[in-house]
Amino acid sequence: MLVTREMDYALRILRTLHRDGLLSASSIAEREYLQKAVTLKILKRLHAAGIVSSRRGPDGGYLLARDCKELTLYDLFSALGETIVVNRCQQPGYRCEHPGNCNLCREFRRVQSALDRELQRTPLSQLF
Repeated sequence: MLVTREMDYALRILRTLHRDGLLSASSIAEREYLQKAVTLKILKRLHAAGIVSSRRGPDGGYLLARDCKELTLYDLFSALGETIVVNRCQQPGYRCEHPGNCNLCREFRRVQSALDRELQRTPLSQLF
């Protein structure tokens, strides 16, 4: 698992929308010192995931479709399709060379469970 630049930008975009409400992509980009094209790309992904919505017209822009009190880092990782596994043996469909008897996979499973709980524990509203 790695917090990618895209994930970082998505968090910054959500923070701005959480604080300021309806904003144009240009306004978000300016406030977060992002390029407008990058901002639009991430907004498109957040929109497809149902996290933000958009309004057309002169008074349009982007706003949160889901309350940040309901969203966690885990939700955002999942929405952006980011990998949240600590080791490849935690990926769905992985077949260990030592099935049923791998202490490494067992330990990574324990660590993975703890990581998932932590990523789901704190709502984004508390981070912003």
